[in-house]
Amino acid sequence: MFWKKKEIPPQDKGITVQQGVAANALSIQALINVLVNKNVCTRDEIMDELKKITRPIQDGGTTR
Repeated sequence: MFWKKKEIPPQDKGITVQQGVAANALSIQALINVLVNKNVCTRDEIMDELKKITRPIQDGGTTR
C-alpha cells in the first residue's frame, strides 16, 4: 500500500548568489515596465517610493 520514494541524487542545479541577484533585478524591472506601460504609475513615482522605504534603513532604523 505504501511505496518507498525513489531516492534522487542531488543534481547540483542550484544558482549562484550573483545569478539570484540578477534574476531578482530583472523580475523587478519587468514589473516596473508593466506598471508604467499600463499607466498605473510613473517611474518617478516608483523611485520616490523606493527612496521613502530605503531612507529609514539607511538611517539605521526600520521601514515602519
